[in-house]
Amino acid sequence: MRIYMRNLIAGFVAVLLCTFALGLAYPAAVWGISRIKVDSAEGSLLYQGECLAGSAKIQDGMSEGPYFFPRAEGMSNYGASSAVLQEEIGKRRQAIAQREGVAEGEVPSDAVTGSGSGVDPGISPAYAALQAPRVAREQGMSVAEVEELIATHTDLASLGILGQDAVNVTTLNMALPTPPPCA
Repeated sequence: MRIYMRNLIAGFVAVLLCTFALGLAYPAAVWGISRIKVDSAEGSLLYQGECLAGSAKIQDGMSEGPYFFPRAEGMSNYGASSAVLQEEIGKRRQAIAQREGVAEGEVPSDAVTGSGSGVDPGISPAYAALQAPRVAREQGMSVAEVEELIATHTDLASLGILGQDAVNVTTLNMALPTPPPCA
Protein backbone atom coordinates (compact mmCIF):
# COMPACT_ATOMS: atom_id res chain seq x y z
CA MET A 1 0.00 0.00 0.00
CA ARG A 2 2.90 2.37 0.77
CA ILE A 3 4.47 1.78 -2.65
CA TYR A 4 1.12 2.37 -4.29
CA MET A 5 0.70 5.75 -2.50
CA ARG A 6 4.28 6.79 -3.25
CA ASN A 7 3.79 6.00 -6.98
CA LEU A 8 0.44 7.81 -6.99
CA ILE A 9 2.00 10.93 -5.43
CA ALA A 10 4.97 10.77 -7.81
CA GLY A 11 2.60 10.52 -10.77
CA PHE A 12 0.52 13.42 -9.50
CA VAL A 13 3.63 15.59 -9.03
CA ALA A 14 4.85 14.65 -12.52
CA VAL A 15 1.49 15.68 -14.03
CA LEU A 16 1.58 18.98 -12.13
CA LEU A 17 5.15 19.71 -13.26
CA CYS A 18 4.36 18.87 -16.89
CA THR A 19 1.18 20.96 -16.76
CA PHE A 20 3.14 23.92 -15.40
CA ALA A 21 6.06 23.50 -17.81
CA LEU A 22 4.10 22.75 -21.00
CA GLY A 23 0.85 24.55 -20.22
CA LEU A 24 2.16 27.73 -18.59
CA ALA A 25 5.93 28.24 -18.74
CA TYR A 26 6.47 27.26 -22.39
CA PRO A 27 3.57 29.34 -23.82
CA ALA A 28 4.64 32.30 -21.66
CA ALA A 29 8.23 32.01 -22.95
CA VAL A 30 7.07 31.84 -26.58
CA TRP A 31 4.78 34.81 -26.06
CA GLY A 32 7.62 36.74 -24.37
CA ILE A 33 10.00 36.02 -27.24
CA SER A 34 7.36 37.19 -29.73
CA ARG A 35 7.25 40.56 -27.97
CA ILE A 36 10.93 41.24 -28.80
CA LYS A 37 10.03 42.41 -32.31
CA VAL A 38 6.31 43.07 -32.01
CA ASP A 39 5.64 44.18 -35.61
CA SER A 40 6.46 40.74 -37.01
CA ALA A 41 4.52 38.93 -34.28
CA GLU A 42 1.37 40.91 -35.01
CA GLY A 43 1.29 40.19 -38.76
CA SER A 44 3.33 43.19 -39.98
CA LEU A 45 0.16 45.27 -40.17
CA LEU A 46 0.11 48.47 -42.22
CA TYR A 47 -2.04 51.46 -41.29
CA GLN A 48 -3.18 54.58 -43.14
CA GLY A 49 -3.81 56.84 -40.20
CA GLU A 50 -6.22 54.91 -37.99
CA CYS A 51 -7.35 52.57 -40.78
CA LEU A 52 -5.89 49.08 -41.13
CA ALA A 53 -4.75 48.93 -44.76
CA GLY A 54 -3.20 45.47 -44.94
CA SER A 55 -0.12 43.45 -44.08
CA ALA A 56 3.41 43.77 -45.42
CA LYS A 57 3.49 39.96 -45.67
CA ILE A 58 0.42 39.58 -47.92
CA GLN A 59 -0.15 41.07 -51.36
CA ASP A 60 -2.80 43.76 -51.50
CA GLY A 61 -4.52 42.13 -54.47
CA MET A 62 -4.79 45.33 -56.52
CA SER A 63 -5.82 44.52 -60.08
CA GLU A 64 -7.03 47.87 -61.30
CA GLY A 65 -6.33 51.54 -60.74
CA PRO A 66 -3.09 53.49 -60.64
CA TYR A 67 -1.19 50.87 -58.67
CA PHE A 68 1.43 48.16 -59.04
CA PHE A 69 -0.18 44.79 -59.56
CA PRO A 70 1.01 41.60 -57.81
CA ARG A 71 1.71 38.23 -59.33
CA ALA A 72 -1.08 36.26 -60.93
CA GLU A 73 -3.62 34.67 -58.63
CA GLY A 74 -5.61 31.50 -59.05
CA MET A 75 -2.87 29.30 -60.43
CA SER A 76 -3.42 25.58 -60.67
CA ASN A 77 -1.67 22.33 -60.00
CA TYR A 78 -1.07 21.70 -63.70
CA GLY A 79 2.41 20.55 -64.61
CA ALA A 80 4.75 22.71 -66.66
CA SER A 81 4.02 20.68 -69.80
CA SER A 82 0.22 21.10 -69.47
CA ALA A 83 -1.38 22.64 -72.56
CA VAL A 84 -4.09 24.21 -70.38
CA LEU A 85 -1.48 25.93 -68.20
CA GLN A 86 0.50 27.13 -71.21
CA GLU A 87 -2.67 28.57 -72.75
CA GLU A 88 -3.53 30.40 -69.51
CA ILE A 89 -0.01 31.80 -69.22
CA GLY A 90 -0.19 32.95 -72.85
CA LYS A 91 -3.45 34.79 -72.19
CA ARG A 92 -2.02 36.48 -69.11
CA ARG A 93 1.16 37.44 -70.96
CA GLN A 94 -0.89 38.98 -73.78
CA ALA A 95 -3.14 40.92 -71.36
CA ILE A 96 -0.19 42.28 -69.37
CA ALA A 97 1.71 43.26 -72.51
CA GLN A 98 -1.34 45.12 -73.78
CA ARG A 99 -1.96 46.85 -70.43
CA GLU A 100 1.66 47.96 -70.08
CA GLY A 101 2.15 48.78 -73.77
CA VAL A 102 5.09 46.42 -74.37
CA ALA A 103 5.84 43.38 -76.49
CA GLU A 104 4.81 40.01 -75.03
CA GLY A 105 8.46 38.95 -74.87
CA GLU A 106 9.17 41.75 -72.37
CA VAL A 107 6.71 40.41 -69.77
CA PRO A 108 8.68 38.68 -66.97
CA SER A 109 7.71 35.14 -66.01
CA ASP A 110 6.65 36.08 -62.47
CA ALA A 111 3.98 38.37 -63.95
CA VAL A 112 2.14 35.41 -65.49
CA THR A 113 2.76 32.70 -62.90
CA GLY A 114 1.54 32.52 -59.31
CA SER A 115 3.57 32.22 -56.17
CA GLY A 116 3.49 29.11 -54.02
CA SER A 117 0.87 30.52 -51.65
CA GLY A 118 -0.80 32.89 -54.08
CA VAL A 119 -0.59 35.78 -51.61
CA ASP A 120 3.13 36.59 -51.48
CA PRO A 121 3.68 40.35 -51.76
CA GLY A 122 6.91 40.07 -53.77
CA ILE A 123 7.27 40.76 -57.48
CA SER A 124 10.51 40.84 -59.42
CA PRO A 125 12.25 44.18 -59.95
CA ALA A 126 11.76 43.53 -63.70
CA TYR A 127 7.97 43.29 -63.28
CA ALA A 128 7.93 46.44 -61.14
CA ALA A 129 10.03 48.28 -63.76
CA LEU A 130 7.64 47.13 -66.48
CA GLN A 131 4.74 48.73 -64.58
CA ALA A 132 6.63 51.91 -63.63
CA PRO A 133 5.69 54.05 -66.69
CA ARG A 134 1.96 53.28 -66.31
CA VAL A 135 1.96 53.91 -62.56
CA ALA A 136 3.96 57.13 -63.00
CA ARG A 137 1.51 58.39 -65.62
CA GLU A 138 -1.58 57.44 -63.59
CA GLN A 139 -0.19 58.76 -60.29
CA GLY A 140 1.09 62.02 -61.83
CA MET A 141 4.73 61.26 -61.04
CA SER A 142 7.89 61.04 -63.07
CA VAL A 143 9.24 57.61 -63.99
CA ALA A 144 12.41 58.46 -62.04
CA GLU A 145 10.35 59.09 -58.87
CA VAL A 146 8.58 55.77 -59.31
CA GLU A 147 11.87 53.96 -59.93
CA GLU A 148 13.22 55.47 -56.70
CA LEU A 149 10.19 54.12 -54.81
CA ILE A 150 10.76 50.71 -56.39
CA ALA A 151 14.38 50.72 -55.21
CA THR A 152 13.29 51.70 -51.70
CA HIS A 153 10.81 48.83 -51.48
CA THR A 154 13.09 46.16 -52.94
CA ASP A 155 14.18 43.44 -50.52
CA LEU A 156 17.57 42.09 -51.56
CA ALA A 157 18.34 38.38 -51.62
CA SER A 158 19.51 37.08 -48.24
CA LEU A 159 23.28 37.33 -47.93
CA GLY A 160 23.24 38.49 -51.55
CA ILE A 161 22.94 34.93 -52.85
CA LEU A 162 19.97 33.18 -51.22
CA GLY A 163 16.76 33.69 -53.15
CA GLN A 164 16.05 36.59 -55.46
CA ASP A 165 15.52 40.31 -55.05
CA ALA A 166 11.81 41.10 -54.63
CA VAL A 167 9.77 44.28 -54.59
CA ASN A 168 7.09 44.34 -51.88
CA VAL A 169 4.08 45.44 -53.94
CA THR A 170 1.92 46.11 -50.86
CA THR A 171 4.30 48.57 -49.19
CA LEU A 172 5.15 50.06 -52.59
CA ASN A 173 1.49 50.83 -53.29
CA MET A 174 1.12 52.33 -49.80
CA ALA A 175 4.03 54.69 -50.55
CA LEU A 176 2.40 56.12 -53.69
CA PRO A 177 0.93 59.65 -53.52
CA THR A 178 -2.55 58.13 -53.92
CA PRO A 179 -2.37 54.86 -51.96
CA PRO A 180 -5.05 52.17 -52.26
CA PRO A 181 -8.17 52.90 -50.23
CA CYS A 182 -8.59 51.37 -46.80
CA ALA A 183 -10.90 48.41 -46.63
